[in-house]
Amino acid sequence: MLHPMSKWLFRAIILLVSLSGLSYLRVYGSTAYPNGKPAYLASIDSLTNNYLAQNQPEHNRMWNLHKILLSRLRKAGIDTILYYQSGCVGCEVLPDRNTVAYKKSCLCSEEEQSVYLFWQDHGKTLSKKLDCCQNQPVTTGKPVVVNFYFQNQAAFQAGNKFFQDFEAYNRSHPKAVRFLPPTSVHDDVTDIQFYLAKRTVQFSVRKADFTEAGVPKYLRYPWKRKQWEWTQLIKKSTLKI
Repeated sequence: MLHPMSKWLFRAIILLVSLSGLSYLRVYGSTAYPNGKPAYLASIDSLTNNYLAQNQPEHNRMWNLHKILLSRLRKAGIDTILYYQSGCVGCEVLPDRNTVAYKKSCLCSEEEQSVYLFWQDHGKTLSKKLDCCQNQPVTTGKPVVVNFYFQNQAAFQAGNKFFQDFEAYNRSHPKAVRFLPPTSVHDDVTDIQFYLAKRTVQFSVRKADFTEAGVPKYLRYPWKRKQWEWTQLIKKSTLKI
């Protein structure tokens, strides 16, 4: 047990340290990190740098990188992770690795794509842009980007059930299968992969399937409109990051 005088001295030292600005450790979750940053961010940067330094295939570079980072985030106990990819499908241009332009500008077939990872950690929303040429820093994201799903969960579940029922019908009616409306080969497409613990919500929103106001041209269901709204919300948030 501390002597009363020792207790007073200990409290005085703590007070002086706090007033001097040296008390810079903030508690993040159950562990204290310098500057309030979780420890796994260093490994996220390291994994990204190592990946970009390798001779990666021309296609799906960012998709492969996101799978690596997804695994690391899950090991850190993160179970709410959103993968967002938007851009023109079928517009990829394979760069010539032997040209001076390639070596100087790091051209790649996915440079027209906008790719982000969002995740929630102890109530915080974090964001990382996935770039095929350089490692982008982790920044603070907008909570609404992830929370939109939970605020409209019933609508997204209805969309999932629609396709489950659609597939079930075609399996049970092999001689009278139904087809979805045709779509463009070259189109602006947004892909969503939302990882929730052991469950994954996934869908694509094609620009050609909607009017400029976001009204579905086909499958005019509320869930399809919500899919469009979510992708537009994410897109606006990335323009400000």
